Amino acid sequence: MTVVVVGASGAVGGAVLAGLWERGVDVRATSRHPEKLAVPRGVSVVAADVNDSASLRAALTGAERLFLYADVDDPEAVALDVARSGVRHVVLLSSSSVTSPDAEGDFNASRFLRVEQAVRGSGVDYTFVRPGGFASNAARWRWSIKVDGIVALPYPDAVQAPVHEADIADVAVAALTGDSLIGATPVLTGPARLSLREQVAAIGAEIGRHLVVVEQTEAEAAALLSRHVPEVWVRQIIKDWREAVGAVPDISGEYTRITGRRARSFRAWARDHVDLFR
Repeated sequence: MTVVVVGASGAVGGAVLAGLWERGVDVRATSRHPEKLAVPRGVSVVAADVNDSASLRAALTGAERLFLYADVDDPEAVALDVARSGVRHVVLLSSSSVTSPDAEGDFNASRFLRVEQAVRGSGVDYTFVRPGGFASNAARWRWSIKVDGIVALPYPDAVQAPVHEADIADVAVAALTGDSLIGATPVLTGPARLSLREQVAAIGAEIGRHLVVVEQTEAEAAALLSRHVPEVWVRQIIKDWREAVGAVPDISGEYTRITGRRARSFRAWARDHVDLFR
């Protein structure tokens, strides 16, 4: 069995690739810049862009399963290429946002929903892995933590259940190496609810520093975020934080049900990434 991993340079894709390799699966990694992709011995690397039909079809030749992310320009065209390639099972990195009642009208949810619909309509077997907020979103704070031990936030009491990218990858690997999750749409969260303020404190505990949370206005937050992400994402991030104040997000047990292990905590994520903040 050959599994193609799209997005192998990303945190989740890289962990999926590593997990498949550890299981002895024949893995093929794709990248628009394959010369920059470091992979374990025995993993083949091919130049491919998911938004370039010819390169995608070439990368999928002879493959049976595919790990795909949802950041694609034309989901219907990609799904058609996948179906025509002979791939029989797609594991899509989607989002729990597609389960919200207003998913079709939400900028973030709608883009994931469109890819899910395209894959489902292609006739290929699928698994939609639907994580909530990533613990790795806290990496945005690394520079201010390194420089002066301060994290500025407009809504520090926004509550999340951040999920470790390794948990997402574990579920994807389980789906790619068996048939039990075909047709499944597992929602993944971390094991506990934490405010942004509590996440900052967890990072401080791991790096041995007292970190200070400073409250800022939405305008100040937007100005800071816009240095790193497009305007449409700035609005989405701030909206998500605003709506999460006082929230009680569901805690999913899907990771444990699928893997038999406890979900990794945000504190574990901070421990795994201490070098980001030192």
